[in-house]
Parts: sequence; C-alpha cells; structure tokens
Amino acid sequence: MERIKVAENFYLDEFVDPHTYFNRVDNGLDLIDERLFAIAQQLRVCYGKPIGINNWWKKFEELQQTKSIDEIIEIIENASSIHKWSGYRSERCTIGAAHSAHKLGKAIDPKGNETELFQVVRDNACDFYNLGLRRLEDISITHGWLHMDTLERNTVPNKIRIVDLTSHIDDITIEGHAT
Repeated sequence: MERIKVAENFYLDEFVDPHTYFNRVDNGLDLIDERLFAIAQQLRVCYGKPIGINNWWKKFEELQQTKSIDEIIEIIENASSIHKWSGYRSERCTIGAAHSAHKLGKAIDPKGNETELFQVVRDNACDFYNLGLRRLEDISITHGWLHMDTLERNTVPNKIRIVDLTSHIDDITIEGHAT
C-alpha cells in the first residue's frame, strides 16, 4: 500500500489512526479538516526542521509482510510508544474529551519542543490564522507537542485563542488582519 501525500512534507496517515486509514473507503480523508494539512506544512516551513504528528506507518511497514491488517492495528493501538491519536480520534480512542476538536477531525498535536513550536505560531500568527488556526492549548499542559485546532468554539475574530482543558487562558491577536 502506498502512502497518501496531503502536503509537501506530510501524509494522510499522520492525521488519522490506522483503523480509520485501513477501514474507510477514502482512508479517513473525509474526516479531517483539510486546512490542517496546510497548517502542519506552514509549521514545518516556519520551524525549519522536520516535525511529526502520528508515526504508526513505520510499524505498519515493518509488520505488513507477516501480519494481517487487523493484527497490525491491534499491535499499534496497544503500543503506547507509537503515536496514533495525534490527529483524528475515532470512537476507538479513549483519550480526550468526547467532543474535542480531535474527535471532530479539527486538531493535530505536532511533536517537538512545545515552547519553540508555540513561538513559531506567535511569530507567524497572521499566516496561521489565515490558514484557519483558531486555538492552541496552553504549553503548560502540552509536553513534547503543541495542540493546534481549527474549531470555532468560543473564538473571536482576529485572535488565536490559547486554552487549557477547561477555559480560555489568553489570545494571540492578529495585527493588521481585515475581518
């Protein structure tokens, strides 16, 4: 099976879990807010070094000759060291809130130094806002990743909201952006 490229440096498997990828006609593409592809690519370009989201594809390649798809999915889902829920979170995922941006296909958790990634967004806020980024999780609760989403929940024009698990913490104001 070939990987499906969705941006210059990203593949669809980085945005969905393996069960979704192998069991949906379109590999789960219809479940993802496609603006996330451009947001991830912009983050990669501005950061200047590789970033990952989900990393389960490597394990799939390693096992595909000796295991069935169902066996591979089970192995990946049971491996805590393999990222598979850093994009879309299907009903099979037990982490996160029931109505989170991840469950709606509107969030990604790029891996890396959360402080550096946050600063990249802050420094390029207008570009990220124009691509559809509306919320970030406060980096005090993200360690090794930066939560980014396109969910229009409790947002205001020309601001990227910074939220924690229960409330709005701060905003990044988009200077000079026309509403």
